[in-house]
Amino acid sequence: MRRFASLRRQADFARLRQRGRRTATPNLTIYRGQGTPEGERPLVGITVSTAVGKAVLRNTVKRRIAACVHDLIPPDPQLRLLVVARPSTASATYSDLHAELARALA
Repeated sequence: MRRFASLRRQADFARLRQRGRRTATPNLTIYRGQGTPEGERPLVGITVSTAVGKAVLRNTVKRRIAACVHDLIPPDPQLRLLVVARPSTASATYSDLHAELARALA
């Protein structure tokens, strides 16, 4: 079982982009915010645009980011996180992404 649930609604993505605290790394942009204490797990959204590459590459990047988030996310049920991949993410290794997310979430 994953340690986080997925953001589903477009309004939640937009709210995090507008009101969340932004952290930029070479390969990722991370928006962090607080939500309501209703849920039992943190909510995470992962966005990978077509600028990163074709569908197979975008899905690979999404899976890598999700695995990193699963390893690093704190168990705070009020946490809302949006991870936006930049085009340079396509050439980044798993260890690069893991290190960047660890620094951003610390």
